[in-house]
Amino acid sequence: MIKYLKSLTKFNAMKIDVAKGIRQGILMFLPLMIGYLVGYFSIGLLISTGTLAHIYVFGGTAKSKLRTVFLTSIVFAIAMMLGTLTVNQPVIFGILLLIVAVVPYYVFSSLNIPGPSSTFFIVAFSLPINLPVAPEEAVTRGIAVFIGGLLATLVVIIVILLSKESAEVKSIKNDYNIIKQLVYNFDDPKAFAKVSQFAVTAFRNTDNQLITASSAKSQKSPEFQRLILLHNIAQGIHSELLELNEENARPLPKEIRAMADYVINLVFTHGQTNKTWTQQVDIEETYEKLVDNIFKVDAIMNADEKRLEHEVDIRVPIYGHRLVNNLTIDSFVFRNTLRYSVIMAIAIFIALMFDFDKAYWIPLSTHTVLLGSTTLHSFERAGSRGIGTIIGVLALSLILLSMPPVPVAIILLAVAAGITEIFVGANYSFAVIFITIQVILLNGLASNHLSILIALPRIIDVIVGILIAVVCLLVIGRKTASSMLPGTLAKVARNEAVLFHYLFSSNKYSSRERDKKEMLHLSVQLNNMKQIYSSANGEVFSNKMVIQYYYPSIYALEEISFMLTRALSNEQRYHIDDETMGQYLLVFENIAKHFEIGSNINVEELTTLPQYMYIRTSLMSIQSNCKNARQEVKLSYA
Repeated sequence: MIKYLKSLTKFNAMKIDVAKGIRQGILMFLPLMIGYLVGYFSIGLLISTGTLAHIYVFGGTAKSKLRTVFLTSIVFAIAMMLGTLTVNQPVIFGILLLIVAVVPYYVFSSLNIPGPSSTFFIVAFSLPINLPVAPEEAVTRGIAVFIGGLLATLVVIIVILLSKESAEVKSIKNDYNIIKQLVYNFDDPKAFAKVSQFAVTAFRNTDNQLITASSAKSQKSPEFQRLILLHNIAQGIHSELLELNEENARPLPKEIRAMADYVINLVFTHGQTNKTWTQQVDIEETYEKLVDNIFKVDAIMNADEKRLEHEVDIRVPIYGHRLVNNLTIDSFVFRNTLRYSVIMAIAIFIALMFDFDKAYWIPLSTHTVLLGSTTLHSFERAGSRGIGTIIGVLALSLILLSMPPVPVAIILLAVAAGITEIFVGANYSFAVIFITIQVILLNGLASNHLSILIALPRIIDVIVGILIAVVCLLVIGRKTASSMLPGTLAKVARNEAVLFHYLFSSNKYSSRERDKKEMLHLSVQLNNMKQIYSSANGEVFSNKMVIQYYYPSIYALEEISFMLTRALSNEQRYHIDDETMGQYLLVFENIAKHFEIGSNINVEELTTLPQYMYIRTSLMSIQSNCKNARQEVKLSYA
């Protein structure tokens, strides 16, 4: 219990965002106050609601930020219109509320988008409950909300223009910061392994940044093409370091460190440096490929537009593919969405069946609990939601006892909105206090009824919503992730076997479209695997010791995926004979069978590969891990 209470009060100072809070406070204040002063308060209220689209803008490229805020604005407007048209038809309203909650939840989960998910879509759809019933005003209200979204979009554009560096450039600099750590820690195998583990994740994050930034226009930009090439080279340097690590080629020559420092400085200064490389490099043949990759950085930083256009290979965004590929029962995202849909349907049914006042507060509270990344995290959010709501309601009730005038209520609403955005990432419990104040004031201003009677009933609504979420989480899918984990690892192993054969078979398959398809399929599977592992660790009734036995194998599968991805972009890769291919495919299948049915596994020796030798090491490591953990896994999943 003490540990639970500590989790509710823990502040993460790194996630405090003062600038975003100030922007959101201003966005809420201006339309409301202007609307009040010119006699169009209801329109000002709707415009302020539309500015909530700004909340959905987090880290990412300029293009992804603008796409997010604009699409959110459109959906807010549609939600407002649908809510206005159906607010006096409970059955249709309930069905649409479920759709408004589920669809964004699935999209945000599939694309790994951080933030409040469906929260403010639910608020936008349900706000007409507090407005006069007027279906004929649906379009007008939708347009007003969309104008608020455009205002939020304008603010995002201004922030982007004032930014010193784009998210893409920051990601590339992070790549080369990782490269520096890899080079400087290479002579210490344990330290190198630790940094290498972070490197794979960092490179995948940069992949996502560059993919979300790519468009028809940006693909032709020399600077963007330069970033693509620098990212590919950084991965190539990491790949060569992994190969040298396998050969235990230590210590790393001092010249290589000096070269790495030089090219990293080029990247960090955008090539604007007075230093030039004049030192002659004379190193052993073992390090030749690594040196070639390091020198490529210098070449790309000084390349002209024609050279960049010739070298670059742009990948297209894959949002639609991810959404479609997750529509399968094997996808943890899809299973989570099914569970979410059932629980939200129960909450909406109870809220409407028992005719609760402001009934959407119940499903809204249920939804906020279900946003937890794991079951334990959801229980933490339940406590945060309950405690924060009670404190927020009591604080607001004291304020409402004095019957504050509308301008004061507007100021309080704007301040609460700002404080919410400042602290929501740092401590959810504290932020919920101000979320409660913000939403109740928004409802009170919409209904033109600012009194204590709009605040106190919300405590009951929130408690009911929390209880629905907690009880359903204990009953529905309480061990879903832990039961899915072994089969998921087996599927990843088999997918990697297919890609291994495709890449290294002497038949020499080659198709750029096929390459992209294979990369996407494996990427979705790896993302699914990591999500399932994380959720399994957070399930209340799962065996944590057994779950954690899988981690070394998960990490090794990720490393294999990284090496396969590198090989995929190498047209000069070596191919292997059928006998060696058979050895590797057999080991992949043995590993998959072990994960799938808990079968015994013997450690098979593998012939050394002519390239990408780290694949062999990772497979040997997985076999050893599986052999050591077999008994525990068998006892758990027998």
